[in-house]
Amino acid sequence: MSTTIEKTSIEPDSAPSEAEQPGPAPAPPRKQRWRAVARFIRTLIVVLILLAAAVAGGTYIVRQRLAERTMLDAGTAVLAAQPITVGSPDASVVNRVVIAERDSVTAGAPLATITRTADGRGSRVQQLKAPAAGIVTEINVAPGQIARAGEPIITLYDPSRLTFRVDVPLETLRKLRLRMTAYVSGPGLPGRIVTTLEEVEPKVGSDGATAPSDLLTVVLRPDPAALSTVRTLVPGLRFRAVVDTTTAAGGTPAVNSA
Repeated sequence: MSTTIEKTSIEPDSAPSEAEQPGPAPAPPRKQRWRAVARFIRTLIVVLILLAAAVAGGTYIVRQRLAERTMLDAGTAVLAAQPITVGSPDASVVNRVVIAERDSVTAGAPLATITRTADGRGSRVQQLKAPAAGIVTEINVAPGQIARAGEPIITLYDPSRLTFRVDVPLETLRKLRLRMTAYVSGPGLPGRIVTTLEEVEPKVGSDGATAPSDLLTVVLRPDPAALSTVRTLVPGLRFRAVVDTTTAAGGTPAVNSA
């Protein structure tokens, strides 16, 4: 009796679906620790940068506020020159002017030719010369015109003696002392320049008399290092002046504080 054994083929299980496929193997514990440390370090660096920026910003604000307290705005400063007038003690006719406004002249340089008409002494031709080195501000009497006795015919100024003048109220002056440092800025200047509070003068009216006002004139002398820049400017220009009240400690008050 023969027995037939049927061969049963065992089919392998079908491949698992994508959903059933296992994910990537978890990182070893050491790698996980290093990643956590790296994240912590990055966070710490960001926090430190933010803190440093906050501290720097706060320090800047504090410095600005301190600077505002020590820097006193003096107001508008006018560049002024001491005039050097050239004329004749007698009435004269201006024959010829050999210079022009804004010309630089040396001491003794010829400026104009005049004819003096002194009473009882006839007329005589005279040459006017610069009494000192300077810059011509104005030709006061044109050629062909008559200049009265003592009237300026040519006006000069010495550029080495230019000053800035500020009209300041008494309340502000009480905070100032002579020799304080002041900074001037404005047109024609590359930046602010250093000046020194040299003196205080009464406010003078147009008639030459002391004006009945609570304003006094503060005279600021440019630092020698800034003089080469200042002498290129035209008198009459206006600037802004601020005074560093931390300078000249113990110096002479600019005005009686009483």
